[in-house]
Amino acid sequence: MELFRGGKMTIERATLLLKMMSNPIRLGILRELTLRDEICVGNLEDLLNVSQSSASQHLAHLRNSGIVSSRKNGKKVCYKVSEESIKDILKALNI
Repeated sequence: MELFRGGKMTIERATLLLKMMSNPIRLGILRELTLRDEICVGNLEDLLNVSQSSASQHLAHLRNSGIVSSRKNGKKVCYKVSEESIKDILKALNI
């Protein structure tokens, strides 16, 4: 699937981003990630009041979609937004 054409996001990529953002937990995760450089799963548990397994499952969807990236920090896994347009979308939504 072509993600960008002529410097613009394709309809397919935009659809995927919006689909990933349509879940309240994933939207909350993305909001928290845009407020920080990166965040570890344990911190998301506290910030969003969700279980670690739930946060991890949603982060896996976001990572598999290329919206976030991860890195290991000892035993912790930390995430950051890798799709810069997410920040613009959340800003437009005033979230």
